[in-house]
Amino acid sequence: QFGMLPNPRKIVRLILRWTTTSLVLDTVLDDVNNAKSQEEAYKACFTKPTIGRFGILPNPRNFLPPPYAVDNWEKDSEFARQFFCGTNPVMIEVAKDLEMQLSKNIVNHFGKDKLQELADKNQLLFVSYDDLADLKVNPHQMFPLPMNDESGPDGGPAPQVHPKFFYAPIVAFTYDYDKDELDVLGIQLERTDDARVYTKNTCGENEWLVVKCQVIAADSNMHQWVNHLGKTHFTMEPHIIASYNTLRQARHPLYTFLRQTSRDTLVLNWAARGSLVKYDANAFGDYQSPVGVGQVMQLINKMWSRYSFFESTGLPNELASRGFTEDVQIPAYLYREDGMKLWNAIGGFATDFVDEVFDSDEAVASDEVVQEWAKETTDPDKGAVKGFPTSFEDKETVAKVLQTIMWMASGLHAAVNFPQYDEFAYVPNKPWHLRADLSTIPKDDAEIREWMFENMFPHINTDDDWLRKSTNTLVTDEHAAIDSLAMVHLLTTPSESCLDNLSDRFERVGREAYDKFLKNLNVISEEIEARNEEAEKANKAPYNYLNPSNVPSSIDI
Repeated sequence: QFGMLPNPRKIVRLILRWTTTSLVLDTVLDDVNNAKSQEEAYKACFTKPTIGRFGILPNPRNFLPPPYAVDNWEKDSEFARQFFCGTNPVMIEVAKDLEMQLSKNIVNHFGKDKLQELADKNQLLFVSYDDLADLKVNPHQMFPLPMNDESGPDGGPAPQVHPKFFYAPIVAFTYDYDKDELDVLGIQLERTDDARVYTKNTCGENEWLVVKCQVIAADSNMHQWVNHLGKTHFTMEPHIIASYNTLRQARHPLYTFLRQTSRDTLVLNWAARGSLVKYDANAFGDYQSPVGVGQVMQLINKMWSRYSFFESTGLPNELASRGFTEDVQIPAYLYREDGMKLWNAIGGFATDFVDEVFDSDEAVASDEVVQEWAKETTDPDKGAVKGFPTSFEDKETVAKVLQTIMWMASGLHAAVNFPQYDEFAYVPNKPWHLRADLSTIPKDDAEIREWMFENMFPHINTDDDWLRKSTNTLVTDEHAAIDSLAMVHLLTTPSESCLDNLSDRFERVGREAYDKFLKNLNVISEEIEARNEEAEKANKAPYNYLNPSNVPSSIDI
């Protein structure tokens, strides 16, 4: 009833998509295996848009088209753009305090006066992967067998067979208001006093590319484990359960609103716990991630220890916490631009819905079911959601809570989930892990590119029985790149319950509120689609992930 029971139609759709993906991948395996180099093999994973002798007929089986990143991933502008408009647009911050936010290495390298001048103009931005700095690299042996079985030297854990590496980088960016474009200024990979600061002017071309890839691998892990799984999937759970146990059981009209934010989430989370973050000898999280499933919950727990409902999930407050206050206008930050439009539309809908349910603040304060909802959500032994109201005294607070929950389940999740195919599908653009750090990089820059594809990126080796191997009891990371492609294609399955097609869900309660909401959503869609048309004419990447017609009302994938 509340999302634990799987939707049969959803299951059929996912099975069909996975099967289609597998069959289509099977058709490109010959191209992958026959590629003259590892670099060509990565590009060969995708279907061709046209077929026929002259390549002029549209391909009816073009289910895995090459994403924009295939031809653009090496550009600094694309590397930077993805921090605004990619899978993880919630990490970048506006630099205000150089001493507190940037390392001494970066400040000394570029000069305090120069950086402060940029900061004063809101042109200095940064990303810092502080939470990764406390984790161990290759912390344990869980993939493949054996798992910490004391078969190693002196009876200790078995040595890593497939080591994977990550850094905890700090990246400085500059924003050009005239070009409306973000650019990377410098990168520090290590957290030592003498750590090198890499720049495009002090690196060889290929060395600079490797350094950027190390940043992206760190970003991938923070995205997948914390900002995707932690801040959306897992953070929604207590809200789903608490609202079901109180509002749903009492048939309260507020549940009509919250029901739309709850569909399919719990069963998906249950599946994730039994696959992506399952702690066993065949852990998917170990064979795809250098962090390892043994440390995933450490990362999520760090996030949760700092969490506060309105501050961490409410979009304006979350943006402001990263320096994106109302006075800082950066049009290229499309997650913020589109997100705020959607946030405000949801807020109007929530307010109108609450007005239909309650005629006064006194009606809210005297509603025992609503008070029980607040109590269960905040109870340390139940929902334990910090920052959630412990009681409700007025309509405004109820509407703000509904707005925040719907934003988390819809816009926030859509923003961190649906760019995954466009970024992760072409593995060099967004690797989940890297098989080498810079300690083994060739000294000759001319040799680095081949080394990068042969020794650093995830394996792409494959054969005709890869499907059998990838679903066997013992998986193999020889197919990590293709498994990643198949997975992100599945995870970006379009929803059938997007924000703009919920009319039949509000027939009894909230009809007028939803109709007004729908009109606002249509305006937002038109604005986004018009902007994307202009972007495509200019051969730029569109940003369509927060188009209301693409945003599910719940975390249903």
